[in-house]
Amino acid sequence: MTIFDSDEEELVTRIEDFEPPVQIDSSFARYIVVDNIPVAPEAKHDRLKAILLKIYQSRGGKIAPNGITLVLDAQKNTKGFAFIEYTEKDSEKDSEKDSAVDSAAIAAADAVISLNNYPLDKAHTLKVNLLEDFKKFSNFNEGYKPPAKEEFKPKPNYNQWLSDPRALKGYDQFVTRYGDYTDICWNEMHLGKPGVEKSSVGLTSSYVQWSNTGSYLVTFHPDGIALYGGKDWVQVNLFQHRGVQLVDFSPEDKYLVTFAPVATDNPKDPKSITVWDVRSGKKLRSFLAPPKESFTWPAFQWSAKDKYIARLSEEKTINIYETPSMNLLDNQAFSVPNLKIKDFSWSPTDLSLVYFIPAADTLPAKITLIEMPTKKILAEKNIWDAIDARFHWQNEGAFLCVKTDKNVTTKKKEKTPTTQFELFRTQEPNVPIESFEVNYQIKAFSWEPRGKKICIIHGEFKLNMFVSFFEIQKQSIKLMAKLENRKLNTIFWSPRGTFLLLANLGDTGELEFYNTQDYESFGTQEHLQCTGVDWNPSGRYVTTYVSHWKVQTDTGFNIWSFSGDLVYSVLKDRFYQFNWRPRPKFMLSTKQMNSIKTNYKKYQEKFDKSDDDDNKRIQHIEQQRLENLMKEFLSYLQKGEAEYQAHEADRKKLGCYEDIDKNDVYEAVETIEELIDVQTIVLRKTN
Repeated sequence: MTIFDSDEEELVTRIEDFEPPVQIDSSFARYIVVDNIPVAPEAKHDRLKAILLKIYQSRGGKIAPNGITLVLDAQKNTKGFAFIEYTEKDSEKDSEKDSAVDSAAIAAADAVISLNNYPLDKAHTLKVNLLEDFKKFSNFNEGYKPPAKEEFKPKPNYNQWLSDPRALKGYDQFVTRYGDYTDICWNEMHLGKPGVEKSSVGLTSSYVQWSNTGSYLVTFHPDGIALYGGKDWVQVNLFQHRGVQLVDFSPEDKYLVTFAPVATDNPKDPKSITVWDVRSGKKLRSFLAPPKESFTWPAFQWSAKDKYIARLSEEKTINIYETPSMNLLDNQAFSVPNLKIKDFSWSPTDLSLVYFIPAADTLPAKITLIEMPTKKILAEKNIWDAIDARFHWQNEGAFLCVKTDKNVTTKKKEKTPTTQFELFRTQEPNVPIESFEVNYQIKAFSWEPRGKKICIIHGEFKLNMFVSFFEIQKQSIKLMAKLENRKLNTIFWSPRGTFLLLANLGDTGELEFYNTQDYESFGTQEHLQCTGVDWNPSGRYVTTYVSHWKVQTDTGFNIWSFSGDLVYSVLKDRFYQFNWRPRPKFMLSTKQMNSIKTNYKKYQEKFDKSDDDDNKRIQHIEQQRLENLMKEFLSYLQKGEAEYQAHEADRKKLGCYEDIDKNDVYEAVETIEELIDVQTIVLRKTN
């Protein structure tokens, strides 16, 4: 019995070794406290819980069954706050339970960050805190303790490149991608070719992209994107989004949107489209991507000042989200009762948007301009039979041109079809609206930057296109010029206006450089198989390029002057990209810019002298370099001669002949070219 008892004790001990002690979670990290909820009677408790469940389970965290506890008074009315517990699905493996606890705590912490100050209604804004924070505040030490002094570390200035002497003289940067190389260059054309500032191998796995203000360069990787900037091109931030393919920045670069195709996305935790805060790197919110057949990029449209981000829903309403909370404006989608919105567009400068409702059987189409967030209607136009519309904003938001498409009954002897445009003068009192028509179908439409001119390419046949130039005047829209029989399909305005490049992309590569000040052509050029065009921010140069993504041979780029003179040309194997670095928005008004243009001669002499001084300095440096090379070459010759003479005795013993005179002196030889009249010599010989 004694032996049996001892064996039994030993067996029990071994079993206990396989059973770790139970870990009791005594923390309250998974709990949050929601304050300022409505005071509601018992009959409305279930409704209130359902609302809280919808709000606080919207960001991916799962609330435990019966995890919402309303605090009640003696009459069973809510006392204005509630407790909410986050949890996860039960895991079969013990190792997964700890991660479930951690994920519940993370969900609670995310709710505090992203859902605090949630506007439930006009009278109730919900406040959120972690339950554990109350323990910290209850033991708060009221004695003052001065904070430790921290060393000040200024953040990098990502626009420091603008203070570079080359940038101050008007030179711009650009990035090129070819093979595995990514080059960042300065457009120093006075040196004969661009100067490479940084060249990297394998910097990106696909392509690169500038942010809207030029502060950041985006590189793509399998696990996400990286942002580079600053003086030494350091990595600014890293955004993890596996399989990311597309990026869209807000107008002022405060936020960005990334897209990665996900075959089976989870509506409760979407991963296709993500909105990020650029500076902090924080993920603000994720969305499902629309169906493939209706997918467009950018997936969202940004308002001016990065205030709102919006997109059209499947129900044909507009979902408008406020930044940085990413909550729906007024907690509901914007809609028009009993009507479906087909498209919309934000003003580039004001917090207003325009939307289009197509015509129905007995109702006309509507184009409506409204102000946000008041939703006040600023202007409205009804058009019968219109089924589609395209919005074209002037970049200063002063004008909006809407192209409308109508259902037209075709006949054998039909007249020339026309396209109608509606012009909204958005910055004038009461927003006047005017209409004008253009013959034939529209191939391209483009506003002059900071100007009042419109360029339109239209026509029936590929070889018989027209280019029309209109100008917005005080009370009318005037046709200023019309080019006929052009084989062109794309319009590229200079960022400074006045000049533009008309191109035939994807075909013969015909180029026409045009001046809208005098309405005359500078001339035509050709870049065979050209796939893209990009103006530099100053408007002095324009680049045409052939990308390996579309064409397999003769890839490379040409840099032209604004008037069509070829400045630089290069062919590179597997050339993919050319993009000028954007500059921040102009700080000068249009009036100030026009004043500078008018008084340009005052500054011309000063800048010409500065350019001459630079050229003389560069020539002097080059001359000095050549002279140093010549001196170095002559010193090598003299050194070799001295070594040769030192071995004269050895050569005599070996019977070698002396082939160098000690008195030889090396002198520079000047070559003189003389042209001879061959015909005169022949005549003299015959005489």
